Amino acid sequence: MAEKTVGFSLWANECSLATLESSLSINGVGDVSESPRLQANAAVRKFLSGRDWSTQTPTRRRIVAGFLQLSATRGFESVSLRTLAREVGMQAPSIYSSFPGGKDEIVAESLRWFTHAFAYDLLAGAEKATSAEEYWAALVQGHLAQQLQRPEPNIWDLLIATDKVARFLKDEVRAEADLWTSLHQDMYIAAADEMGLKLSASTVQQILTLLDGVGRWADRSGGDQELSLLTDRAVALTLSILEINAEIRSAV
Repeated sequence: MAEKTVGFSLWANECSLATLESSLSINGVGDVSESPRLQANAAVRKFLSGRDWSTQTPTRRRIVAGFLQLSATRGFESVSLRTLAREVGMQAPSIYSSFPGGKDEIVAESLRWFTHAFAYDLLAGAEKATSAEEYWAALVQGHLAQQLQRPEPNIWDLLIATDKVARFLKDEVRAEADLWTSLHQDMYIAAADEMGLKLSASTVQQILTLLDGVGRWADRSGGDQELSLLTDRAVALTLSILEINAEIRSAV
């Protein structure tokens, strides 16, 4: 059976950060302490360097891809090892050869994979920005692309929300997800800082909630041109939220 393609560039690029690092050299970036954006990027790069996804076997990749596909269509709670094995063309006991911990380990690996894939793609876009405004737009565009073009973000949100109640994730997996959430927010805070605006934690949440819900408020039928127009609209909306909250704080 051919391996499923889930859509992210992480495995295809073997999680190599060499391209991102070389782009810094090309752009003549020196001390990252000089720029909040570069500090934020460096923190994300350090986060990504903690896991080398190129060591994943094709079988493990196929199992994770199959789990995400089934979770997107049926809901992750309904995915059993039997249905997963059927999806990826394996016998259920064979899955334990790759994931001895069974479904819990597969869930954790899928969560980690999406977290790193999102971080990788977002950083790749953000590194191209030459100003705080371009950086902000790159963050918004990357977020919209994830939400509109792939089903995995909804699964990630559901897993995190379920864990807040059931606490089924291992501590290290939960800590990794929490760290990425913080780093993601710091990227927006860094851009706002360079634009001369202070971004509070509550305002970040307002902005991310808006972007997470783009599927509910955007008229989306597909196409790069439409995504570009939608990005422009979302950038304007998020900057309005930022500016309004900055004015409210200064008036208090």
